[in-house]
Amino acid sequence: MSYDGVPIGIEPWLLAYVAEQAQPEQVDPWVGRVYDAILAEIPDISAIDGLDELLRTTIREHWMAFLADFAQPAQHFHLVGAAQRLSALVADLQLPLEQLIQFYRVAQQEVWVYVSDLIKDLPPSDFDRADLLMFFWNRAGVWLDKSISASIDVYQSARSRVLAGAAAQRYESVKAILAGELGDAREASAALGGYPISVHHTAFVLSVSDAERAGVLESLAGDLVRAVGAANPLVVKPGGRQLWLWVGTRDPLDLTGLATAESSPSRTDACVGVGTSTVGIAGFVASHREAQGALRVAAAGGSSWLARYDEVELPVLLGCSPEVDRFMTRQLGHLVGEEESVQRIRETLMAFLRSGGSAEEAARALVVHRNTIRYRLGQAEELLGRPIAKINPELAVALRHHELFHRP
Repeated sequence: MSYDGVPIGIEPWLLAYVAEQAQPEQVDPWVGRVYDAILAEIPDISAIDGLDELLRTTIREHWMAFLADFAQPAQHFHLVGAAQRLSALVADLQLPLEQLIQFYRVAQQEVWVYVSDLIKDLPPSDFDRADLLMFFWNRAGVWLDKSISASIDVYQSARSRVLAGAAAQRYESVKAILAGELGDAREASAALGGYPISVHHTAFVLSVSDAERAGVLESLAGDLVRAVGAANPLVVKPGGRQLWLWVGTRDPLDLTGLATAESSPSRTDACVGVGTSTVGIAGFVASHREAQGALRVAAAGGSSWLARYDEVELPVLLGCSPEVDRFMTRQLGHLVGEEESVQRIRETLMAFLRSGGSAEEAARALVVHRNTIRYRLGQAEELLGRPIAKINPELAVALRHHELFHRP
């Protein structure tokens, strides 16, 4: 038998039951019974100002709405006003969703016990008690299940507003710190939700070329933080295509683990700049600026999607301007060409310089024979018009600038 409608013969009992149970002297004990059961299960709620009274009101409104609908042929659920306010308050208090659900689960257990006892104690009647039991359980179960689903929706909506508000406040606080408007360490820490200020700060700036893909940056940020063995980063979403984060540590952060983030599935189309570890509120600001500078190198289409400021400091300081490009052209001369053969010569010369002038080490780095290195170095001398032995620091800087900002 389906119990969507009222079983035959039960209507008179239902009408009498609803009329009796809707009286205040009957409602008050029911509210107290369910509230006491919830309090026994979750005693901490009694210490939260306003929550216990709203919970009582929610129990009352639910029960009265359920009774008003109980004897109707078809059930018409609606989430009562107090339940909506309760869900929003639980979210505002930053209590876990599981606690809200637990309120309903405890109430559900009380309903099952109540209905079982009610049916068992009924005097002999003309209708089947099993039909009444199944009808009562079905109506109560549907009401509670829909209440839970609707309450979850309200909670998540309210929680999103809370988180968005907290994120916006955190961003405003970070902007004030970066602008030098918030210079007190204690005030800054409080404004950032307890993030420590008197430590070493290592800033990361993550970016994507398409703002619609900005959602992948949170996952990539998590991979980066795990790669360096850190925890509890400060994450800020400035909007657009970037995500900012800071890692606070007692000692300078070891960045060698960043290489493991190369396999992150969120790395696609993303660039990352990483600042150095610097102490205090001034370090918080400085590391972020370094990370922004390093990001420009990573985003310039160089050989790596991630740039550490300590490895690209001079190119970042020089930047990429018409003046710097003219300096680069004067130093490189014919080495500026984009022919494949010229690119190989530049690559060889960079490897030679990085190896401290060792043709053998350059050959190992490029996986070629050392005679190939010597041959290409000879070609470089012809293009430069001077011996490799007389390479000056300016040429090394020009090569590095070309590699980072003008790589084909």
